[in-house]
Amino acid sequence: MTTNHAPLLGLVAGALLLAATGCDGTSGEPRGAAPEASGPPTVFADNFPLQSFAQVMGGTEVEVNSPCLEGESAVDYRPTPEQIIEIQDASLILLNGAEFANWTANASLPGSRTIITANAFRDQWLESTHHHHHDHDHQHGPEGEGVHDHAHWASHTWLDPNLAREQAAAAAAGMQNRLPGVSTVGIRARAEDLMAELGALADQAALIRGLELPPIIGSEPVYEYLASACGLDLHEADWHWNEPTPHDGMESLRNLVLATGARHLLVPSAPTAERLEVLRELGLEPVLVMPLANPPTPDGTETFTTLMGRNLDQLQALAPGQSVD
Repeated sequence: MTTNHAPLLGLVAGALLLAATGCDGTSGEPRGAAPEASGPPTVFADNFPLQSFAQVMGGTEVEVNSPCLEGESAVDYRPTPEQIIEIQDASLILLNGAEFANWTANASLPGSRTIITANAFRDQWLESTHHHHHDHDHQHGPEGEGVHDHAHWASHTWLDPNLAREQAAAAAAGMQNRLPGVSTVGIRARAEDLMAELGALADQAALIRGLELPPIIGSEPVYEYLASACGLDLHEADWHWNEPTPHDGMESLRNLVLATGARHLLVPSAPTAERLEVLRELGLEPVLVMPLANPPTPDGTETFTTLMGRNLDQLQALAPGQSVD
């Protein structure tokens, strides 16, 4: 099954025009270049998808920095003052947006070199119902109460391949427009290849939407955009996978299994033997679907598109009569 995508050059060109006019979701600094430095221009990316996009499109001409490359969690990243200075000096700063990196709300970043890649589709952000006080560090006013009355947004936008494609286009535009000394022809050619790969993932998500998948439980509240893209009948268990049990306890999960009839649990990493035994006692089989805010292994060399393809293969294989090579 295929989808008639917009022309790849048109998508990149539109994002390039947006970046050129300064409409990147930041403000407060006139357009300008990063401080001069020896060596290749640097790109800072606040999560793995953007890091992967920048590395693929920049090739050897660009140095990419990211918490993921330092073995840190992009989700929990809280840069030190020294790290913020390094980020401020980058030639280009790629942020996810949609409340992914809350530390950016209190950091002074150069507006002319910062692109919030999810801002182009802000009208497609999904609201999250997962509100735990410790999950957010927003500050309102000097004291910073850390409590919100406004909507919280689901932040894992890249799990919808169509949205990931738009984020890659925004990153491509920024890289073509704001990296001095780097071949724009090379970036454009590699961006077209990347857009084609992301387009194929969007086609697969559309195919999955048309299949009859069984109800599924998500072990973590991170799969909202994946569920939207693939039409999943997804139920949230509110279980941070690094914790022993769901927040509401195992009995709550047992009741959810009974209520939904679900037999599959989306998990961000392979369960231990002990946890696998517990899941099977509940009648659940784990299905590994990586959230991909971070790479599955710190020293991994696989790209976002390769890993996202595996996620979609796992879901497609749940449909009756489907097998994925």
